[in-house]
Amino acid sequence: MAVKKEINWDLVELYVKSGSTQLKIAQSLFIDEDTLRSRVKEKYGMDYSAFSAALRNEGELMIEAKQHEKAMKGFWPALQWLGKIRCGQKEPELVQNLAANQTQIDKDHIIMQLQNEIEELKANADKSKTE
Repeated sequence: MAVKKEINWDLVELYVKSGSTQLKIAQSLFIDEDTLRSRVKEKYGMDYSAFSAALRNEGELMIEAKQHEKAMKGFWPALQWLGKIRCGQKEPELVQNLAANQTQIDKDHIIMQLQNEIEELKANADKSKTE
């Protein structure tokens, strides 16, 4: 009868929480994926997918809690990120930064460009008449 390989379950849980794949975890333990799945079923009484989903969620919660903790201590990148994600804050769009009369300014600019072109055409026409 073969001896069951001892598994460090604390390490397995840590790996799952950190987002490691089933294959990587099994390889790190020198067992195959089927063995890992069956041993999880034996130890925890659930399929590997339910086991990993619960632990991955816990890992994400730990990340979010750490981000929140750092943000509350004044760590600017964490504050900025959480503001965007949780509070819906975003960078202002260029359109919002335009002057209220921007349309009129644009029209005036086009008029000035056209007036300049007219004057250049007149000057060129006068020049060719004198030549």
